[in-house]
Amino acid sequence: MRHRMGRPLAAAGLATLVLMAAPVAQAASPTSEGRAEWRGWLSDSAGGLRDGAERAIILGGALLYQNRHTVAGLTLGCLAGGAVGATGAVAAGAATGGAALPATGPAVALGCALGAAAGGAMGRPLDQPME
Repeated sequence: MRHRMGRPLAAAGLATLVLMAAPVAQAASPTSEGRAEWRGWLSDSAGGLRDGAERAIILGGALLYQNRHTVAGLTLGCLAGGAVGATGAVAAGAATGGAALPATGPAVALGCALGAAAGGAMGRPLDQPME
């Protein structure tokens, strides 16, 4: 059974790109009839959107820096747990003649979740040494 949502999602993504490119094409053309030129979402006329985006980037970076060990533990734990889950499922699939291979996806997801929980639990004390 194939996943049938791929084509509609790809078509929707392509339509979104075309709609996003239309204002850019209009902005690149010379202005006529005295219309204002479209300069993008982060232009000065966007009402402080650039300031808000810069603030969000700075705050997000600070939050990531304060929790860097937890994030690293989550990431590495997910990778290691997913690899263990995949290895176990493929080994079970080989032992059963391929009957257990459909369980590879859930095994990887479970391994990732368990590994991320363990890695995050190990990294959290390093981020909060005074607690």
